[in-house]
Amino acid sequence: MNETRHPISTNFARVNYRLIARIRAGIVIATAMLLLAAIVLILEARSLRDRALNAEQVLQELTASLKKMQPAIEERQQLVQNLTSMTALLEARKFSWVRLLTGLENAFPPGVALSTIAIDPKDGAVSLEGTAQSPEALSNLMIGLQKSRSFRSPKLKRQSLDKGNLEFHVAVIYQDVPEGAGPEGAGRQRP
Repeated sequence: MNETRHPISTNFARVNYRLIARIRAGIVIATAMLLLAAIVLILEARSLRDRALNAEQVLQELTASLKKMQPAIEERQQLVQNLTSMTALLEARKFSWVRLLTGLENAFPPGVALSTIAIDPKDGAVSLEGTAQSPEALSNLMIGLQKSRSFRSPKLKRQSLDKGNLEFHVAVIYQDVPEGAGPEGAGRQRP
């Protein structure tokens, strides 16, 4: 009989060294992985810090360039204000008191006297205050303003009788058009 004999293997130690060797290998692998993860995190933190420093530097550069541009922006705003003022002056210079008064003279009938003329050159609103000797004279004034090419939309705002004279307040829109201009130059729209 050919029986092979196995040597007797007896382990008198209480500790399983194979299990400890496997655990030790697992701990070594886990430590290596943790060390690798720590290195990756450190590199990522440095990259984030570098990006934050770059962003801060860009912000500082933008702030500095804005401070440099601030005087130019203020100068531009001042130029716009000056241009607006100059435009208003030019518009005011274009207004002709002579044409306004000539238009009023042509529209006014006998028996009507003006005491106050006020005009807003921007929109051409004219306020006329005065006295009329009779209601017919006031009616003729309103008709004359309606027929005039220099005025549109006359409105009788107020009238009152005082010491035999009829006091009035008329609002009308002035269209800076010479009386001699043809209808195409008037730009007039009848209400």
